[in-house]
Amino acid sequence: MAKLVVKGGSRPPWVGLAAALWVEIAAGNAYNFPLYSPALKSVMGLNQQQLTMLGGANDIGENVGLLPGMACNKFPPWAVLSVGVLACFLGYGVLWLVVSQTVKPLPYWLLWLALVIATNSNAWFGTAVVVTNMRKLPSQQGHCFWHSQRLRWDLSCSIHSAMMYFIRPCTPASGEDSSEHVHFLFTQAAVILLAIYISSQPL
Repeated sequence: MAKLVVKGGSRPPWVGLAAALWVEIAAGNAYNFPLYSPALKSVMGLNQQQLTMLGGANDIGENVGLLPGMACNKFPPWAVLSVGVLACFLGYGVLWLVVSQTVKPLPYWLLWLALVIATNSNAWFGTAVVVTNMRKLPSQQGHCFWHSQRLRWDLSCSIHSAMMYFIRPCTPASGEDSSEHVHFLFTQAAVILLAIYISSQPL
């Protein structure tokens, strides 16, 4: 195993990975949409279909990483992280203002756009962290990617879910919505068909 040579005034690359993991823990906010969606539904008076469309906005925002990827090739990591912080502050700030009823309910399209911007911060954080660590640790790229993504998906969601119970109490739904059963069956059928299609394709 090669000995790590540390330049004067610099830190070993693994210190950067450790710092990146903390960024990933904080950046897993897009996975918490189910925790605050009931509040959005009640405050805005949304039906289940509109709430599902907001869930789509949540997914679009967190998975569109083209701009962060291009920015990582042109700007330093702190600049990419700063864009993520700004998107997080603006997007989730608007959502908080609506849920806390500080402002009147916004038009639906504006709420959808705010959710896309808010969850897109996740892409900026994640891209900056993964690209930086893969460049710093070229021989350990698989470990860098795996650790950063697993922490963002698992630990971050657990931490944010636990914090939510200290912020506001949760009450379970009082009744069932008949359309939810149809949506559930559609999702299950789509997953099974997709699995059959993928398994029939050659590797």
